[in-house]
Amino acid sequence: MSNSRALVIKSIKQGETSSIVSCYLEEIGFKSFLVKGLYSQKKSRFSKAHFFPLNIININYSFNEGRNLGFIKEVKSEFLFNTIHTDIQKSSVVVFLSEILNSVFREELGVNQDLFNFLLSSLIWYDNIEECNNYHIKFLIELTKYIGFHPNIRNKDDMYFCLESGSTSSIKPLAGKIEGEDLDVFKKLLGTKFEDLNTMSINRASRTRILNKIIDYYSLHLQMFKTPKSIHVFAEVFK
Repeated sequence: MSNSRALVIKSIKQGETSSIVSCYLEEIGFKSFLVKGLYSQKKSRFSKAHFFPLNIININYSFNEGRNLGFIKEVKSEFLFNTIHTDIQKSSVVVFLSEILNSVFREELGVNQDLFNFLLSSLIWYDNIEECNNYHIKFLIELTKYIGFHPNIRNKDDMYFCLESGSTSSIKPLAGKIEGEDLDVFKKLLGTKFEDLNTMSINRASRTRILNKIIDYYSLHLQMFKTPKSIHVFAEVFK
């Protein structure tokens, strides 16, 4: 039996009473577990609330590398969120980001302590702030630092950001790009800390365009990436 802090990424009901829960563990990376009896009519050892998207938990588990699924024996909350599962805007962001992370981790990323620390600290920050309309975009930009394709600003005067190369350019790319006012905002987001996000004023149309470009950027650089199904609901919440 092993013990680890873990970030819940996805939970899917399996059969009548069980669930398959995918987590990013501090000790062994991205793994999936069978949680028995979660939906049983009898009193379960587990609470469904433990396995809400992006919850931070501590699990006692067994996992055999020769099998696809491990087993969670015990679970407790590592950190209790106050707002991200109750605020409609924040909960929409969390579902959206959990879908993103599920695609990212399908690339079979191993243990990355810096990535784990980033995920926990940024989520705790988001939970503690009253409101932040730009959090999800900054999160996705920062996440690229840990998965290998962080945007490269070659020259601050470059007029284009090429999605394929991941770099700015003075020459207009033939394919996907960020340009004009959106590029100015994108560069500011790159240089801004989470704590300063609310000092930035980004109109809804620009925010939507930049988000869509970032989704395209992920699609180009991750073979297993899928556009989140929740993006349409997500867009409605941010109108």
